[in-house]
Amino acid sequence: MLLVSAVGLLWKSNQSLRLENARMASNVQTISASLEYVKTQNGKLAAQTDVLLLRTSELKGLFPSQAKAINELGVKMSRATQLSTTVIETQKNIITQLKDSIIHDTIHVKVFEYTDKWYKIKGVSQGDSQQLQIHSTDTLTQVVYKGERVKPWLWIFSPRKLQQRVSVSNPNATIKYSQFIQIIKP
Repeated sequence: MLLVSAVGLLWKSNQSLRLENARMASNVQTISASLEYVKTQNGKLAAQTDVLLLRTSELKGLFPSQAKAINELGVKMSRATQLSTTVIETQKNIITQLKDSIIHDTIHVKVFEYTDKWYKIKGVSQGDSQQLQIHSTDTLTQVVYKGERVKPWLWIFSPRKLQQRVSVSNPNATIKYSQFIQIIKP
C-alpha cells in the first residue's frame, strides 16, 4: 500500500514538473519571438503575439518596470491577473498653408490649421518662433483568444495557445511592441 502511494505521489509530481517545463518552454519561445503582423478582414494590419504565463515572482524578476507600474497604479501584485503593454509609434508629414494675421492689434503673425480624422493641429509663427497645439485621437483594439494549437499535428488532442491581437485605427500609427502577460497563481 505504501509503495502504491509513493508511486502515485511520484507520478503526480512528475506530471506537475512536466506541465511547468512546458509552460517555461512556451514562455522562452514567446519572449524570443518577434511581433507578427496579420491582415484583418477589413484589410487593416494587426500585431499578434503569444501570451506569457508568469507567476508573480517571475514577473517581478523578468519585468521589474511592469511590476513597478502595477504598484504605481495602486494595485497589489497579488491581486493582478493580467498585464498588457503596447507601444505605438505615429508618424505623419503635414503640409499646410500659412496665413497672415494680426494679434493684440499690432503684432503681425502667420497662423495655420490642419484637421483630419485623427489630428487637429493649430499653430502660430511669429518671427523666428512657432507655437503648436497638437491633438491626436486613436483607438487601440485588443483581443486575447485561444489561437493556434501547441502541437498542430496532434489535431484536437493538442491544447490551444493564448494569443493576443492588437490593432490601431490610425493608418499613420504602427505597433512597435506588444506584450500580454497572464499572471498565474502558484
